Amino acid sequence: MKKLAILVLCFALIVPSAFAKKEKGNKKESVKTEQVVTKKEKKAKTKDSKDTKVKGEQKECTPDNKCCKTITLNSLQDSIAYAYGMAMGKQTIGMLEQMKNDVNFELSKDIIVGSLIAQLANDSANMLYTEEQLAAVYAQTNNILREAIQKKKNEELEKNKIAGAEFLAKMEKEPGVMKTESGLLYKIERLGEGEKPLVTSLVQVHYSGKLIDGTEFDSSYKRGKPADFSLQNLIQGWKEGICLMPVGSKFTFYIPYQLGYGEQGTGPIPPASPLIFEVELLEVTK
Repeated sequence: MKKLAILVLCFALIVPSAFAKKEKGNKKESVKTEQVVTKKEKKAKTKDSKDTKVKGEQKECTPDNKCCKTITLNSLQDSIAYAYGMAMGKQTIGMLEQMKNDVNFELSKDIIVGSLIAQLANDSANMLYTEEQLAAVYAQTNNILREAIQKKKNEELEKNKIAGAEFLAKMEKEPGVMKTESGLLYKIERLGEGEKPLVTSLVQVHYSGKLIDGTEFDSSYKRGKPADFSLQNLIQGWKEGICLMPVGSKFTFYIPYQLGYGEQGTGPIPPASPLIFEVELLEVTK
């Protein structure tokens, strides 16, 4: 939802002219060097505003009609203004890419520029939406984004469930792999002779965790230091699996998503992902 809120906030900059059309015969205008609207010009704009609003059109200010001018930075204020413009541009580019990825919308950069200029100039004669209309577009955009994002999540979830089930079914047939009643698969790489921990135990382990595509998302080996855990705080697959291990053992666990991080996933772990852990039980510390 945080990403959704950022997209809607960015969208507020461009909505006022989202449905602008070019009016035939309009003369191309350039932005004044000092961007100062004189009374005479303002009066002229007011005179034409009725037709503009009725037709849903806005005089555009694009690179093609020379609205982009050479900029010289002569002061700290100029530098700050330019930095603001760069930041706004980067944010808008990110929003455009996100809109394309999420809902396959190609938004017009020319319309964005025209809308932004009208908004910054507080040019009410050239603003195509009222506040009520803006709110309606925000709500519509919110719904479209929410539905699109949820659809993608559902598709990813189903894809991961199918791939995970196929992987676990394949691993279950591998020599030496055993299965518990809960569905946990494990293979004994080395069997130790020490005590077995309880669910309430504190243990010291070395381990690495991978996704079924081989992506490693965690490793105490790479950190160069064993990890200490309370089994009560771990995912169900670890609780059950480590309790099968005498100290000194090394097991490989193939954990179904139901015994891992569920349909939500977490951090680098996608939704409904089975997990592969290689675990060495070094010590039961308590």
